[in-house]
Formats: sequence, structure tokens, C-alpha cells
Amino acid sequence: MDKTTPVSSMIRQNGPIKIAAWRLMMEKYQDFMTRFEHEFRARHELSANEFDVLINASAAAQVRQRDLLHSLVISRSALSRLLGKLEGRGLVTQEPDPEDQRGVLVTLSEAGAELCAEAAETNGEIILAAFSGLTDGEADEIFELVSKICPVG
Repeated sequence: MDKTTPVSSMIRQNGPIKIAAWRLMMEKYQDFMTRFEHEFRARHELSANEFDVLINASAAAQVRQRDLLHSLVISRSALSRLLGKLEGRGLVTQEPDPEDQRGVLVTLSEAGAELCAEAAETNGEIILAAFSGLTDGEADEIFELVSKICPVG
């Protein structure tokens, strides 16, 4: 089976290298998300977005739904649906914020915290496997280089 050439490689040959690098980051991101979706569903019956909600919530303290939204890359309505689904599975609780009548406080349940910890191990396995060909120094260099990218301004 022939493998198609990633768009980033074509751009690298014919266009600005900075656009090729951005495209390569997007392609790698998509590869990771595809793997996360598969493994989270197979091992934990979670979507990647559901895991993202769990990992950003806390069993030790309540988090405001609006603060949770700032940590995620989903819409307010999508978050509300996800929280409803997770609450239905007994993984989170939601209650009105006594300090803000429009607000909602979210807390991981014990079952949610356990599932989150298990899925976090899967998350780590995927990432460490993907980075296994790099030394710690190379990973640090990638971190420093990506940190220089500033899409604002």
C-alpha cells in the first residue's frame, strides 16, 4: 500500500519552511488525536474530549465550568453536553455556584478520579512511545523552539 506524502513535505519542497513546519505540527497533532481517540475508547470508554474534561477537573476541589472551558478547545454547549454525559456515568458532579447564580461548579467523583488516573497512564504511554526516538535533550530543544512560536501579534 502506497503512503501519501504529507502536505508538510510538499510545502517544504515548494514553499516557505515556516508554513511547512506549522503544517507538520498540525499533521503530528492529528496523528496523536487519532491515537488518543482510539486508545481512550478501547481502554476506558472515553473520547479524547471526555478525557480532557476529566484531566482538567479535580476531585480535591470544585472548578467553575467557565474556568474549565478556558482549559479546553471546545464550545460552551459542547462542554455542557460532555459534562451531562460524564455526570450520567457518575464521573463528575455539577452543582450551582453559590457565588454566581449563572455558574456551575464541577467536581470529579471518586470513580471519575480513578478513571482519569487510568486514562492519564494511557495518555503518558502514547506520548512517551511517540517521543522514544528522542533524547531528553532533543525533547528539551523541541520545547524551547516551540515556545518561541507566538501566533499573537
